[in-house]
Amino acid sequence: MNIEIDPNAGFCFGVVNAINKAEEILKEDNQLFCIGDIVHNNIEVDRLNAQGLQAINHDQFSKLSGKKVLFRAHGEPPTSYETAKNQNIEIIDASCPVVLNLQKKIKKAYREIKKSNGQIIIYGKKGHAEVNGLVGQTEGKAIVVENTDDLKLVNFSLPVVLFSQTTKTISGFAEISEYLKKECKNSLSINDTICRKVSNRVPLLKDFAGKHDVIIFVSGKKSSNGKLLFDVCKRTNRNSYFITCPDELNMDWFANAKSVGVSGATSTPTWLMNDTIEKIKLENKNDLSMSKIKKIGVLTSGGDAPGMNAAIRAVVRAAIYNKIEVVGVLQGYEGLIHGDFKKMKSHDVSNIIQKGGTILRSARSEEFRTVEGRKKAHEQMIANKIDALVVIGGDGTFSGARIFTQEFDIPVVGIPGTIDNDLFGTDYTIGYDTAINTVIDAVDKIRDTASAHNRLFFIEVMGRDAGFIALRSGIATGAEAILIPEKETHTQELQKYLEKGYKEHKSSGIVIVAEGDKSGGAYTIAKEIGKEHPEYDIRVSVLGHMQRGGSPSAFDRVTASTLGVAAVEALLDDQKSIMVGIVNGEVSHVSFNKTIKNKKKVKDSLMSLNDILSI
Repeated sequence: MNIEIDPNAGFCFGVVNAINKAEEILKEDNQLFCIGDIVHNNIEVDRLNAQGLQAINHDQFSKLSGKKVLFRAHGEPPTSYETAKNQNIEIIDASCPVVLNLQKKIKKAYREIKKSNGQIIIYGKKGHAEVNGLVGQTEGKAIVVENTDDLKLVNFSLPVVLFSQTTKTISGFAEISEYLKKECKNSLSINDTICRKVSNRVPLLKDFAGKHDVIIFVSGKKSSNGKLLFDVCKRTNRNSYFITCPDELNMDWFANAKSVGVSGATSTPTWLMNDTIEKIKLENKNDLSMSKIKKIGVLTSGGDAPGMNAAIRAVVRAAIYNKIEVVGVLQGYEGLIHGDFKKMKSHDVSNIIQKGGTILRSARSEEFRTVEGRKKAHEQMIANKIDALVVIGGDGTFSGARIFTQEFDIPVVGIPGTIDNDLFGTDYTIGYDTAINTVIDAVDKIRDTASAHNRLFFIEVMGRDAGFIALRSGIATGAEAILIPEKETHTQELQKYLEKGYKEHKSSGIVIVAEGDKSGGAYTIAKEIGKEHPEYDIRVSVLGHMQRGGSPSAFDRVTASTLGVAAVEALLDDQKSIMVGIVNGEVSHVSFNKTIKNKKKVKDSLMSLNDILSI
């Protein structure tokens, strides 16, 4: 289940400013008064009350003396400022700048229009704190209207100036305006003073509510803005539900829902919406673990990579943490076909995080490429009551998983485990960092002997279709040249480059060659260079499978642990046919389709970097 918070929901600037000012004062003093609730949300009010904020009415305010009183975002009439001055009350003025500006406009308009016995009309909610402050600018003479029926109080033969409460709807204001245009017999001045940051919420909320299966709207019951916006949600999406706190959630609302949106009023704190999301996730996770997914299988497939054991460990322990049974599938998809399963407990993955290889062992399965083979695997899963799979491997592993999911609707989540780092949708694959460090260690040793004997070494590293290992290890070891599959380098170009180096008095050199380089590999290239330059003392070293072995680096251990937990959580969130990866330091989800069809590109900037540094 995907859950999204409405990016436009939550406190407006005025409310944020008022709360920040209140909290600043309460850090120093344990008491602060506020005329009315600082925001129309009981939970936020209770939170601030616990810190010492006390709501009072205007009668109580008039009896205070020598105290600090906060004027909230709604603004106050002039009489409140006069009372504060007379009673030696220190005002903490948190009136919204938009409201203050509107008060000034109304005050100025009133001074002008009363000369001609005209009328100020305010489109707003009668008794609302902001409206009371606006009416106060007219000595209480303004006429407040909520709809066209209220306009019966207006004398249309006299001049009229129309304003609006900042949080009213544009459509309602337009209706009032059109009515006045038809009825007014004297001058009419229409001032659209609706705050667009608030009014624009309506079309944005319609879009947000329309793209989700279920909408949870969080608001205080006193909030008129909340009532209005929830009505927008309900009219757009009938599966919209109003709550004041996460405890009011009903998990039956989310039956069969794949997408949930959480929104709120301008008086709803962001932390309350976040708490609501966490509650939904927690309850949904518990629900899934109790009903849908009771047992998962984990397997490694294709070439092994350092860190696979760390990923297995994370999957097993994350599953157990979520009260899900987990089995290890031995020998990859081949083991899935033949039911080669091992029940995994927490102690089964103890002391493996530092080990290379894979305790589940890996194998390539030709049989799984066939419909019959995949059918056998599905039958084994049913017979052993395995509800979902976590597969650790590369593009071949994910290609098999994608087809398997399509054919049998089995939830499968992939973890990128390959030293080649060639999977689209993740910045790093498990094993890549360790492999680079293995290559660096080997090349550093080879450079010692190359320098001692004035030799030119061609060192072949893994990377049949991708040059990520060659490129980064080449830069890290100061290689004179790097040859990768993504960029064709002709022998003549390499000759000129090496000749230039030797003319610059280089007596030895290192050329890193990815095994999939279009020139034919390290031996072929070395032979060609040797023909043209018999004076070079050339040697070739193929590092081979040592790059797959060894204890994983700290980076690979942490990456594998992160992705192992993320894979289990993705299954609990009803995800399927996706790979979990790391993008910009955060866990990401990408479909198998996308990661298989798209080719991950090496960075041209790194190739340019080596050209600069290898002179």
